[in-house]
Amino acid sequence: MKKGLAKVTAIGLCVSMLISLAGCSGGGGSATTDKAAEKAAEAVTDKNIQSEAEGTQEPIELTYWYWEDEQGTIENMLKDKWEAYAGDRIKVNFESVPSSSFHDKLITAISTGTGPDVFICKPMWAPELYGMGGLMNMEDVFEGWEYADEVDDFMLEQMRAGLDKLYLYPRTTIVMYLYCRKSMFEKAGIDYPKTVDEFFDACEKLTVDTDGDGKTDQYGFGMRGGNGGHYMWSSFVFSALKGKDYYDAEGKASLADAKLAEMNQKYIDLYQNGYVPPSAITDGFSEVLTNFKSGVTAMLYHHIASITTIKETFGDDFEVIPVPTGESGQAFGCQEMTGWAINPNSKNLEAAEEFVKWASSPEIHDVRCEKLQQVPFMSSVQALDKYKNDQAYKVSMDNMLSAHTLPVGPEITTYTEEMWAQTFQRALMGELSSMEMLEQLDKCLNGEM
Repeated sequence: MKKGLAKVTAIGLCVSMLISLAGCSGGGGSATTDKAAEKAAEAVTDKNIQSEAEGTQEPIELTYWYWEDEQGTIENMLKDKWEAYAGDRIKVNFESVPSSSFHDKLITAISTGTGPDVFICKPMWAPELYGMGGLMNMEDVFEGWEYADEVDDFMLEQMRAGLDKLYLYPRTTIVMYLYCRKSMFEKAGIDYPKTVDEFFDACEKLTVDTDGDGKTDQYGFGMRGGNGGHYMWSSFVFSALKGKDYYDAEGKASLADAKLAEMNQKYIDLYQNGYVPPSAITDGFSEVLTNFKSGVTAMLYHHIASITTIKETFGDDFEVIPVPTGESGQAFGCQEMTGWAINPNSKNLEAAEEFVKWASSPEIHDVRCEKLQQVPFMSSVQALDKYKNDQAYKVSMDNMLSAHTLPVGPEITTYTEEMWAQTFQRALMGELSSMEMLEQLDKCLNGEM
């Protein structure tokens, strides 16, 4: 306040001096000189008042946390688009956090009151963050959004993550499917698998010694025994029972089932019979992708985010097919989703809401789906020819509403990051039977370890 008063006083002195000078111009002065002095004084006053006003209009600042995508450019591109949209009104600081440490860093930041204004959030994290008071209720914000009708209720249900209100704005989804090498299937004289039994049969027939040296150099499938392999595992094993999921109606994990154990053993046999690479026991995503691209494997379980590199590698020598169905007649497809979240402790909630709405609009959703290879879930974007006429996008969109997401539960992170890989690897080595593996997973999911 004192600085502002000093500036106003200085302006007044300047005006007084100009008027005084006009009055001392000699010989009583002239009307022309007096008017010139008055105009000069007005100009000084207007300019200083304008400068004072502009000095107080600093842009609102937001911090947005995200984990970097494979392309490494999408968020920077969106940053440019945001700046073109918002101008100097709202400045968003885009901060990349490694995906491997994102969850832990976010929890620490929220608990200490230093969290970002806006951040990416997986639905399975929502209950934990909600319990910490780290999620803003966006139910009313979404209902009043002009594009709310473009989002299917299924997507919203996943974003609610078992909570009574909507705390996550839908952001992305990817649906798992199979990539198959056309030339390898043609040479083996077999069709693409439609059922899990056909898949197991194809794995055997596609495992061959291609150069006649007595050693297998082509395998049927790229099994992922390391972290992240639980998705493909569940797609094949859970297909044994219609309507099967991780938990029963009472919320109890119930994987130790005879039918599941039988199907789990068939999946384990792929490794023990040599139909997947020997390295499969510890392979992660980079290994299974490299094996597929180098011709070591004939089938890859992944999603549309790999489509660009696979097209660049094979041209049209590949096909995309849905996850095979099991004895139940149903497929257990999987998908991963992310949402936008707003920190309720943000000092600029309205600006944060505006950013999330903009980033969720059909225009930006289209950019994200095309450049980052994500599955469109907004109706106007799904209707675009570039998605409808592309097999990979079509398979993804056709199976999106039936594909499963990871359940929300207190032990699910331990299950995905530690226990599943440990027990599966022991089963591959013969240290655990198929049923013993499932019993161990039940104990983990039920918090009995």
